[in-house]
Amino acid sequence: MNLPLDKPMQKKLKYLLIICAIILPYIGLYACEQKHSESDVSLFATHTGGNVQDVIYNAILNRDGSCDLSDFRLSENEFLSTHDVWRMISENPAVDYLDTYYWYSQSGIVTKLTFEYKSIPPDYSERLERAVASAMDFVKNQLQANYGQAELVCAISDYIAIYCQYAYKSDGVTPDEAGSSAYSALVDKRAICDGYANVFTLLAQQFGLEVIKVSGIAEPDGFNHAWNMVKVDGIWYHVDVTWNDPTPDMPGYAGHEYLLLSDKAISGSRGGSRQYHASWDANAPKAGDTRYDDAFWVYEYAPISFAEMNYDEWTKMLAQTSFGEVIVAAVENNTEANVARFGYDAGKVDVEIRKLYPYIGYTYAENSNGIVIKVGTWVKSD
Repeated sequence: MNLPLDKPMQKKLKYLLIICAIILPYIGLYACEQKHSESDVSLFATHTGGNVQDVIYNAILNRDGSCDLSDFRLSENEFLSTHDVWRMISENPAVDYLDTYYWYSQSGIVTKLTFEYKSIPPDYSERLERAVASAMDFVKNQLQANYGQAELVCAISDYIAIYCQYAYKSDGVTPDEAGSSAYSALVDKRAICDGYANVFTLLAQQFGLEVIKVSGIAEPDGFNHAWNMVKVDGIWYHVDVTWNDPTPDMPGYAGHEYLLLSDKAISGSRGGSRQYHASWDANAPKAGDTRYDDAFWVYEYAPISFAEMNYDEWTKMLAQTSFGEVIVAAVENNTEANVARFGYDAGKVDVEIRKLYPYIGYTYAENSNGIVIKVGTWVKSD
């Protein structure tokens, strides 16, 4: 028999949910780093199909100096039009250590490829597999058993944003090309946009998601940029983990403004930023669905745990929660309050807090657009 809750109990339960919304993203945040991984990962299996792509892939996998293609009798045009080596690497980011390659032909028939490789540590494979397993443990820890694919994509993006930071050279301004691989993002924990996109591809693949890397132009500065498109419940969306990760790095923070966006949303500025995705691969899938363009997580700057509440429950709970309720829950439990979704600047935040606690001291953090995203370190005054 289910009895209705009285109003005081309903209020306590609501505050408990608010507290969970504030602190649950951090519970177990580093747990997967502190125990033996439970995920089984194998990234370097030989391809056994025996076709052209398999022969090329296996040669790169083994870091061979060359591979013989003479038996396939490929014309030069056929090879160039149907066997894009760099696309194959993009689809298999675990072996993204190819530096360059050359093809050779006789009488118009491609006979062999030769390869040159980037330097990698001798335990490259083992370290990358351990890092992927650790990432998968984290992601699983953020989800319920019957998780949705949108929740999965969010957890993957959060992991990368938390543990990786944008890779600059020593001048602190110039992007470091050494951060272009999934390995650099996962093991070295630093990456440029290519590295972010490659590691998202790698992790999404481990969970069975259909995912591609997209290249394009970011404006207003006109620089080359890379991000991802991922299929969720049969529909394609854009994900840009690079732009979800605060720069300069803010440990424990993960943005969501560029998570599961439509073509329309990603081609416009977000959250007051001047940056936008101006163009990208003409052959990329169309992303017309807009259901996540204004999802609850857009103004959430903390990693989101779906272990206790799914996407719909989060949406409903946050829509029914006022700024004052979030602050009261945080003050009474001495936790940080995530207030980004309210869109308040520092002056508005102070006015609203003083209505509740006229003499309290606190600290706050704001994003580049002057929106306060977190409030905490409460100091009550008698």
